[in-house]
Amino acid sequence: MNSLRLPVAAMILSFVFLSTTFGAPAAPADPAGDKIRVLVVTGGHGYEKEPFVELFQSMAGIEPVHVEHPAGGNAFVPKDKPQDYTEGFKHDVIVLYDLWQPLPEQARENFLRLLGRGKGLVVLHHALADYQAWAEFEKIAGGRFFLQPAPDHPASGFREGVDVDVEVADPRHPITAGISPFRVHDEVYSRFRVLQSVHPLLTTNHPESGKVLAWAHRYANARVATVQLGHGPPTYKHPSYRRLLHQAIRWAAGVYPSPEPDRDGCRRLFDGRTLDGWVVMGRPDGFAVRDGVIRSEGGKGGLWLRSARQYEDFELEVEWRVSPNGNSGVFVRCTEDSHPWETGSEIQISNEPRDDSHCTGSVYGVVAVNPRPDESAEKWHRFQIRCAGPRITVTSDGVKVVEADGRRIEKLGAKPTRGYVGLQDSHAPAGSWIEYRNIRLKELPRAGASSD
Repeated sequence: MNSLRLPVAAMILSFVFLSTTFGAPAAPADPAGDKIRVLVVTGGHGYEKEPFVELFQSMAGIEPVHVEHPAGGNAFVPKDKPQDYTEGFKHDVIVLYDLWQPLPEQARENFLRLLGRGKGLVVLHHALADYQAWAEFEKIAGGRFFLQPAPDHPASGFREGVDVDVEVADPRHPITAGISPFRVHDEVYSRFRVLQSVHPLLTTNHPESGKVLAWAHRYANARVATVQLGHGPPTYKHPSYRRLLHQAIRWAAGVYPSPEPDRDGCRRLFDGRTLDGWVVMGRPDGFAVRDGVIRSEGGKGGLWLRSARQYEDFELEVEWRVSPNGNSGVFVRCTEDSHPWETGSEIQISNEPRDDSHCTGSVYGVVAVNPRPDESAEKWHRFQIRCAGPRITVTSDGVKVVEADGRRIEKLGAKPTRGYVGLQDSHAPAGSWIEYRNIRLKELPRAGASSD
């Protein structure tokens, strides 16, 4: 589009946070659980708003909120909390469909914090030309459209109104699953850069286009999907593009079709190969998958893994093995803000000398175990954790060690009855470790506060 050549650097960010929910009726509920909260950022480039809004409203399980420049940057620097406010950021995925340049230092820092907290990012079409003066954005997006020539790269080009034959580079990826090669009437970019480290998803042989049209990669703890296509209504309405964008948002949020439930109705939260479906809430290298288990080693700053979605009433099974003098835990019904053992409940894992309120199987610092379970190091153990209304029951290696009711225990009753499931890292010095495997969850009918 010709507006790619218009100067936008002179536009100034307003520091008043203005966001509005898209006005169309809400999309149907996601059959897999909670709606994915999506912040859609536009501005600095023309687009046809009505069909663009309809594109997001058509997606089941998506709850879009729209913010437009010059207020858009305030998704990262709101007026009432100008410093690090990221713990209050409630969106799961950020979709950039803007063409914007000035990004104040505090906005950059908060943006990076959000990605570090595992917030997903989808970069669409002309947003590939965002933030030209901020070199880090190319690493975040996995590529760059050059508005002006750079010392190491010529200016990028574009052409509107062409028919593009799209090939699927990886049909097994969750973003491209079920999508066949297709043709779309769109705009192509040339001489844009795609980093070699990304995972290509869509390609084309159009003579006026770059080879790779869509890709995915990780930046910090964030899943990032970038799609060059998306110029206007012919693309917005194309069924393959709609499916692609919907699946890109779900993948970025860590929520996409999970394996079919086992015969007993439990779903596997860990596939034995990857951390898909989990968000690292600390350093990305703090957790790794080795030989079919999730492993965390002390001193690496993984903090904790959280599930992609929240749960209310459920039965959770998890097997764990810990090093001598190890310290870790399983979190239930926690939020992503602050410390999960404070915002939710922690079922402790430890073989250090501890009292019955802080040992393995206890609801840490809230409910003591009775009897005390086996805490042997370097041995596989199995938790079964049932959360139903105000009640929490913990069974360790087949022995019930906690049966607690929040109506009778004030500190437990103050905890939320809905939230994320989490796995703590090896919360002990370097040389310690914790491993997890066979993580399964079965959702239960809501028990309610009056449950007996």
